[in-house]
Amino acid sequence: MPGSLPPPHRRSKARTAPAKPAPAESHVASAVGAPDMTVDALAARTGVSVRNIRAYQTAGLMPPPRLQGRVAFYDAEHQGKLELIRDLRQQGFRLEAIRAMLLDTPDGAWSEYALISGLFSTTFFTVEKPQRKAISEMASHWATPATPEQKARLSQNGLYRPIGPDEVEMLSPALERIGIQLAELDVPLDTVLDLQDKLIDHSRAIAKVYVEQLFLALVKNLASSAQDQRPSGKAPDVRLAETMKSLFERLRPLAIGSVSAAFPVILQQEFDRSVQKAMKKAPR
Repeated sequence: MPGSLPPPHRRSKARTAPAKPAPAESHVASAVGAPDMTVDALAARTGVSVRNIRAYQTAGLMPPPRLQGRVAFYDAEHQGKLELIRDLRQQGFRLEAIRAMLLDTPDGAWSEYALISGLFSTTFFTVEKPQRKAISEMASHWATPATPEQKARLSQNGLYRPIGPDEVEMLSPALERIGIQLAELDVPLDTVLDLQDKLIDHSRAIAKVYVEQLFLALVKNLASSAQDQRPSGKAPDVRLAETMKSLFERLRPLAIGSVSAAFPVILQQEFDRSVQKAMKKAPR
């Protein structure tokens, strides 16, 4: 079997076209010591539209600019925070989560966060290569054609990424292969959809615990420690991000493997419990 503000890839029609963002290893360094700049210049440096810059500022994600007459000027802190927001948005973080992270970040440590976040793309934790599929072909392996409502449930459950009006990207082709086998066993599509919804809900809850209590906690501790040791005005050491990436690469299979290891045990326990319960209720 990733708020209401426009996503990062939508560009407003500003007079100054945003430039392509710099690589993760250099964008924090470029922010340190950067001269004050107008909002158009900030948009060009970061690749974030003027519209989104102002929206993030209104949402309280960035401090207000320095005003000189009627002109607003932004400094290195604005640039660094904006690049962090940009990277986290591109990785699927919602604005509420970004706001909470920034509020919980010691002054100055945001640059370490930015450096680290730039190394973790949207595919860091995935183990499968996505596959394209036409919406019209979704659930086509069931004998009865899927209804528009059933196709909508499939395409909106978080395991599919829309890439066009009539096409999606399957983020887990293995789950579709499991669905095909369930169809061959004559399991109704609605039952599979119910199972899939529960699977996603509980998997998301487990993932949230791992992210918040393990991965982000490690980022916070390491970033805060590195910020305390970094001289004022100096860019963070790129080795910090490499250290964190190496640590995450070790933790990634442990997190995924722990779920795979626990599920068979829990499945057996629940099966035994359900059988015993059914036997007690059976007439004698």
